[in-house]
Amino acid sequence: MDRNERNLYKSGKSNPNRYRMKIRNRKAFFAFCLAVFILLISCVMFVLEKTNVYSWNQLKTQLGIVEGTASDDLDFAVYYLDVGQSDCSIIVCDDEVMMIDTGTINRLNDIKSSLLTLNIDTIDYMIITHPHDDHMGCAASIINDYNVLNIIMPKLDESNMVTTDAYEEVLNAVINKKVTAIAAEPGYSFSLGSAKVGIFSPMQKDDNLNNMSVVTKIIYGETSFLFQGDAEKKVENSLIKSNYDLSADVIKLGHHGSNTSSTSKYLNAVNPKAAIISCGADNSYGHPHGEVLKRLEDANIDTYITALSGSITVTSDGSKITVKSESGEEKLYE
Repeated sequence: MDRNERNLYKSGKSNPNRYRMKIRNRKAFFAFCLAVFILLISCVMFVLEKTNVYSWNQLKTQLGIVEGTASDDLDFAVYYLDVGQSDCSIIVCDDEVMMIDTGTINRLNDIKSSLLTLNIDTIDYMIITHPHDDHMGCAASIINDYNVLNIIMPKLDESNMVTTDAYEEVLNAVINKKVTAIAAEPGYSFSLGSAKVGIFSPMQKDDNLNNMSVVTKIIYGETSFLFQGDAEKKVENSLIKSNYDLSADVIKLGHHGSNTSSTSKYLNAVNPKAAIISCGADNSYGHPHGEVLKRLEDANIDTYITALSGSITVTSDGSKITVKSESGEEKLYE
């Protein structure tokens, strides 16, 4: 500070030159901050492009973040994923993994996020209940990207063979990755860790591919879980007449809660404590249908809908089950 500045400072008068200098410095500082901000955004965009991340769900996949699933080192758990108007469930028992259906292709990142969160890179069994895109859409991608050991699908013949590109991609992936292919036939059973898995249907050939759905029952200790893809009333009636034990603590309702499935007689035969419905919010099909929800209510069956509750996790200790949903619902069944 020179003599003139000291005298000006002691006089209490403002220094217009210094004021202008401060303004110039402030503008330069703001310009510097803006340049740094633009540089950071450019770097982030470059990284996202290189990692093929273009959406929030894809970013969650890269970061290993997913709502509704959690790896808790449980002996047995079923994860009914929220995949919109489609189906995908992951069953984990004693570190062995089974996936039932794979959702539509636009939900691939959600499924990968769940697999990442659950620390899954090997799928011991993949069941494709039937060859419709909302049940097998991601199958080829998952087979190509993960270690899938076995795949179970309904056996088709010339009269009901599927010729879609998605189905061809699945078959090619199975061949190229040397996955063991198993035709779903009634009476076939296998172990998933200490759980037992049995196939009840398809019991006969049907031109309606919904009725070719693989119906599967999983037994863990004294608890059991029933899956039926899109199997409709015709299949349900055949199952009731069969010698199979249809009783289950939890049922994955057929055909996304459509009134083509879930007759009162069938629900009575299964006698579940809880029912899971996988469907998309405000879907064009009106799933789940009101009459189905009324049947469930009349039978005192608790109902969980992915469109409302998000992904749903059911755990079992062999004697009791706990249902937890992404929306915060939780209930113990003994």
